[in-house]
Amino acid sequence: MAARQGLARWQAWAVLGVLLAGVHGQAANEAVEARMRRDVTFLASDECQGRGVTTKGIELAADYIANEFKKAGLKPAGSDGSYFQPFSISGSAKPGSPNSLVLQGPQGQAIALRQGADFQIAGCAASGKLTAPLVFLGYAASAKDYNDFQDVDVAGKLVVVLRRTPRAGNDHAVFDGENNSRHAALNTKIANAELHNAAGVLFINDRGLADRGDKLMDFGYTSRNASASIPVVQVRRSIMDSLLQSSFGKRLTQVEEDIDRTLKPQSAPLAGWTADLEVNVERQRTPCKNIIATIDGYGPLANEVVIIGAHYDHLGYGGFGSLDRKQAGKAIHHGADDNASGTTTLLELARRFAQRPERSGRRLVFMAFSAEESGLLGSAHYCRHPIFPLADTVAMINMDMVGRLRPDKQTHKIDTVNVRYDFKLQKIASGMGPSDQQSFYEKKIPVFFFFTGDHPDYHRPSDTADKINVPGMARVADLVEDLTEYLDTVPQRPQYVQVISLSAAALKKRVGIAAGSAAALAGSRETSYRMQGPTLGIMPAYDDDKEGVLLSGVRPGGPAAKAGLKEGDRIVEMAGKPVRNLQSYMALMNGQKQGGTLEVIVVRDGKRVPMKVHLE
Repeated sequence: MAARQGLARWQAWAVLGVLLAGVHGQAANEAVEARMRRDVTFLASDECQGRGVTTKGIELAADYIANEFKKAGLKPAGSDGSYFQPFSISGSAKPGSPNSLVLQGPQGQAIALRQGADFQIAGCAASGKLTAPLVFLGYAASAKDYNDFQDVDVAGKLVVVLRRTPRAGNDHAVFDGENNSRHAALNTKIANAELHNAAGVLFINDRGLADRGDKLMDFGYTSRNASASIPVVQVRRSIMDSLLQSSFGKRLTQVEEDIDRTLKPQSAPLAGWTADLEVNVERQRTPCKNIIATIDGYGPLANEVVIIGAHYDHLGYGGFGSLDRKQAGKAIHHGADDNASGTTTLLELARRFAQRPERSGRRLVFMAFSAEESGLLGSAHYCRHPIFPLADTVAMINMDMVGRLRPDKQTHKIDTVNVRYDFKLQKIASGMGPSDQQSFYEKKIPVFFFFTGDHPDYHRPSDTADKINVPGMARVADLVEDLTEYLDTVPQRPQYVQVISLSAAALKKRVGIAAGSAAALAGSRETSYRMQGPTLGIMPAYDDDKEGVLLSGVRPGGPAAKAGLKEGDRIVEMAGKPVRNLQSYMALMNGQKQGGTLEVIVVRDGKRVPMKVHLE
């Protein structure tokens, strides 16, 4: 959306995504640069351990931010008179005990497998204890012209499932074309098994992976997937190969070759074979906290609120979300630009406005969000549990990665606010992704997003404080200060404008699963995929861990909105199938066709409400 000339004529846009790309004019004064350098250096130090939500370092960072708010004279706006708003998110899983798997054969033989040597439990598995018949289910794929579930009953059975897809590695005959990664995803296979009421899943390596050593998947690797509702383990291929040979009279390799050649499923019961399976996985909640401080408003606008925010968490030691595979989980990912820079600028702005005792205008609320890297969860929590009414919140300014100001060829200029600074700007008319302003935009609050651009150090250990352009960061603070001052005092409230179109980049932190970067997700086709086919136009609450899919919003004009779905609804059934989680929702949606009608049941105010959604 083009900027209007003159601040007096603003109708404050739904979003101003700003790609700051150069700066001219006098440098910020030395005192400002010194304190901003001090802030960003501490926040990105080894001591803060990359500010991962499970590290001790993030607690040091939180205390530092709260103390700087206090020193500046801002009032605490958190719980119990503190600066903190606590919440928790789904944390890491760890193996419980006992975990056991015994295969029972048709001739009374019993094969007790050893955990870690013969089988491994999956980090996404549900705990459970069961005895069930075994069914070979191929790749657990359900495509237009291929369906492993056809003509086989898996209800109440333990299904043996090959990893990846038919014709894996054959670039000249890719199975189901652009949908291949969806079929390869572990989540898809598990969700398909759940939809057909399987009792559990036993994964085995396909022959391509077996040729690399028939390794068992690491527990942490499978923890990246959404939590399943059934037990899930992986078994050595050689063990299941002998079972298949006794039942089918041929080896797994022959079965795979037959599927590749004919694209006909080979699913069938493993006659006489059952399994006694016990899986125990402990799921933890990770405590987090937003940091909130306020400066009271004065005069006729005193009850209205302007929020200035930035997330202070990062990736810790990397792990999932790191773009440095060799260092992921091993080296501190300092996150100087992402987002110690935004947090530093937030602190600088808080200090500046706290020094205006005679200020008249709206209440200013300064927020440092946690769990942004986990899926914008801190800002989403605030929007569901606001300390100041959202109805009184007139605008939200977000700063994420504002520490790498650099020359660029962009030539478009913003309006009068920028005349003083002469920044080169790119203006993006969308409130969605890739940071915390999205949570507020979904609540119909006008948002402004500042971002100085991507760089090769993004989500890598090399994003360090010495690479921050501190004078440029100070100039960004100058610009945001002027914007805040305008929003603080302008008599007319900014007008929210709904923007329908989204760019691919705007979704980079919320595709498939709730964390990480698009590049990182693309590196593992088993743990994520891009949804294909029609969509409902819903915004799931990614931090919700109850059964079903809770809606944090719906896209105006989308199929869900037209059918009457709304924020707060919980989808529990589609097309007669239960929706246990986001993965089963996606699996069901991938089987739908544009132009069709989908029967959806939501829980609203404790009651099941049936709806019909026309897919576009």
